Amino acid sequence: MSPPDESTFSVPAFKCALSLQAGNGFLDEKRLQLLIAIREKKTLSAAAEELKISYKTAWSWIDAMNNAAEGPLVQSIQGGSYGGNSSLTPLGERLLQQYERLCERQRLFMFSLQENEAKELRDVEDFLRRLSLWTSTRNQFHGTIKRIWGDKAQAWVDVMVDRLVIVTARITQSTVTEMDLKIGDEVVLLIKATCMTIRLPEEIRQSLHKGPINCLKSTLVQSVISDDSAQVKLSISENRFIYALVPITQWNQLSGEPGKEYLVYFEPDHVILTRLA
Repeated sequence: MSPPDESTFSVPAFKCALSLQAGNGFLDEKRLQLLIAIREKKTLSAAAEELKISYKTAWSWIDAMNNAAEGPLVQSIQGGSYGGNSSLTPLGERLLQQYERLCERQRLFMFSLQENEAKELRDVEDFLRRLSLWTSTRNQFHGTIKRIWGDKAQAWVDVMVDRLVIVTARITQSTVTEMDLKIGDEVVLLIKATCMTIRLPEEIRQSLHKGPINCLKSTLVQSVISDDSAQVKLSISENRFIYALVPITQWNQLSGEPGKEYLVYFEPDHVILTRLA
């Protein structure tokens, strides 16, 4: 059966990203596109130019792919002003062929979807993407980038995790480039409970931190007391909660009944920013 004619068929507005497993890691679509460009252009610099990424970024992607796979995917001959020649290894070629076959099957599958099916799959995909990151960090916030600012070396990324709730992460400018972060991107923030400082609203926290600091208004929901610490659950909005692990001596001075208001402080340096695939 021949594929549908794209000029006369209404394609659902739904995108499904493909990735391939290589050893202990996964190759996402952007890195697979880099492999395709290397196969066509024969040099890493030309492949990077084709994808509109820096040579340094392309080289870091190759290192990551070679480390993740069971063997090298790309081999390079150093030398020359353009970094020498690059080519795929047999393993890299085999993975790329698998990817291209999957892309063709995906294209035919997408044409088979009706609009209502695409809507259901969008909802499922979004839910699965949010669950796909497993970590020991208790505080995980899905949000949207609202602002990226800073200087030549460092960047602050403001992320809206709920209406009127903004969390700021500090990262390097090179990380912004390598992750291709832009305003409007969906990200997940990770913050360890031990990084939280809790104060009463009337207290003013003196910080040696030079620059922005996260300060969230919160309401006590629950506290679990142990011999040396207290695990505290606080509400920062109707749908968002934050957890703090506080030394028991400090919590004894702050503790109150559920519903009591607190300020929660944490440094932007303590916020780990991850991007959804």
